[in-house]
Amino acid sequence: MKDFMNLAFKLAKKAKPYPNPKVGAVLVRNEKIIGTGYHKGPGSPHAEIIAIENAKANGEEISGSILYVTLEPCSHTLKRTPPCTQAIISSGIKKVVFAMKDPNPLVNGTSELKKAGIEVVGPVNQQEGIELNKRYLKQISKKPTVILKMAMSADGKTATKTGDSKWITNEKSRTIVHKMRGEYDGVMVGAGTVIADNPELTVRLVPGKNPYRIIIDGKLRIPLDSKVITNPDKKTIVITTSKPPPELLEEFRKKTQVWICGEDEVDLQKLIIALQAMGMKKIMIEGGSELAASALNAGVVDQFYFFIAPKIIGGIGAKSVIGGGGIEKMSEAIPLKNMKIKKIDGNILLYFTR
Repeated sequence: MKDFMNLAFKLAKKAKPYPNPKVGAVLVRNEKIIGTGYHKGPGSPHAEIIAIENAKANGEEISGSILYVTLEPCSHTLKRTPPCTQAIISSGIKKVVFAMKDPNPLVNGTSELKKAGIEVVGPVNQQEGIELNKRYLKQISKKPTVILKMAMSADGKTATKTGDSKWITNEKSRTIVHKMRGEYDGVMVGAGTVIADNPELTVRLVPGKNPYRIIIDGKLRIPLDSKVITNPDKKTIVITTSKPPPELLEEFRKKTQVWICGEDEVDLQKLIIALQAMGMKKIMIEGGSELAASALNAGVVDQFYFFIAPKIIGGIGAKSVIGGGGIEKMSEAIPLKNMKIKKIDGNILLYFTR
């Protein structure tokens, strides 16, 4: 067993897949190595999958084999590749030996494999695994900074009663937002914002790098020809639930990345953990009001940027900056601190921390 695990570690050291962990895998049957693999980079097949495919390519019988891997196999769908546990179970592997448990709280591969009747042994080389993935462990232990950015009128409205929102704030405020996008790893909006405004969510007004576009769409309502989907940079992730029918899910997956994160509604706490595991350190929520309310209720927001224009919109049917059911008592209000105020050509930027 020691020799096989040593080879798995040797393979893991070949690539630099950060922000993903370094992982190597060795597939053994009757004490003979039948397949090997290592994770080469973000979005590429994991080490376990490559080892299985390597064995198939060599015409080897996989059923009844033992898989040696440097990290506990993944079991969740909140990432760019399918869960490794599914491939392990379907291939007929009888035993999995892993060196180190994955610190990502979304990973529970051990449980999934045991449920399928596969023998699981590990951790067996924990210290070596820690040494191999020190950078990944440091990154996965720190929650991303999440900010809520909203534009509103002086009376706290984000659109008129007909949904018109272009433009509430002035051009300089919008330029600042584009600059902010270039400084963040991901920008997040709800399906309603995409349907109403068809935004690009890119850096256009200033030089900079486009962030990932994270679209919260529990029912897969956004049009497949939306700008966030058709952008050729392929940096859109649609976050949905178990509600959409399989055929609709398949249609979306032909166009973009889709993650299932929750049964009836998107679990924002789990989503932030998944984005953290992907290497994101700064995430900006840009709207709309229902997503803002959900993010506040989930407790994931750290900072607030409120751009306020000197305009009155009015109307009970006009959307307020924060949606949801609201609170019943003032004692339930969310306290903010560290307020800063900045004038932007007649607009105001209010900054708070939670």
